[in-house]
Amino acid sequence: MSKYSIMTDKELMLYLKQGEVLAFDELYLRYSKRLLGYFIRMMNYDREKAQDLLHDVFLKVIEKPELFDRTRSFKTWIYTIAYNTCKNQYKHAGVVKEAHAELKSTEAVLDERFFITAAAKMDAVEFKKALHTELELLAEDKKTTFILRYQEDNSIAEIAEIMECSEGTVKSRIHYTLKILADRLKIYNPLN
Repeated sequence: MSKYSIMTDKELMLYLKQGEVLAFDELYLRYSKRLLGYFIRMMNYDREKAQDLLHDVFLKVIEKPELFDRTRSFKTWIYTIAYNTCKNQYKHAGVVKEAHAELKSTEAVLDERFFITAAAKMDAVEFKKALHTELELLAEDKKTTFILRYQEDNSIAEIAEIMECSEGTVKSRIHYTLKILADRLKIYNPLN
């Protein structure tokens, strides 16, 4: 156990600014696995592309540690870098498409328990496949918001900071995304 393993992320960034490579190693150990998972989902399960983007993010961290704003949390800061890296990748690859017209409002009422209940009452593997397929059809901002909230466990405030938008916008995206997914995945709803 090194002295770095008991330090906060902010303390590690101070040491990184001073050229301490072991501080970087500790940050990489703490965040690389979760960020890789995020990139894998954001890059349509292209593991190789996800690993490239992960390395890009940590290269930015090690090359410019002075850009870290100590008034922010490190987690939010690094996810902001990751989010912007994805946006740049989408633009570069031409993946971003015009948003489709909003689906007609459904009468189904959906809350967060739907996903927990559905996963518990049906074959989780099939549900995950269906959810993945439907996430790929969403506009980039809705997909990202959903992944950051439900798969990366970020708070509304953290997502707003990462995506540089208001908390109201995040809540609205979540609301409409859940309605869309509820309609498209209603076959998995045990209440139907």
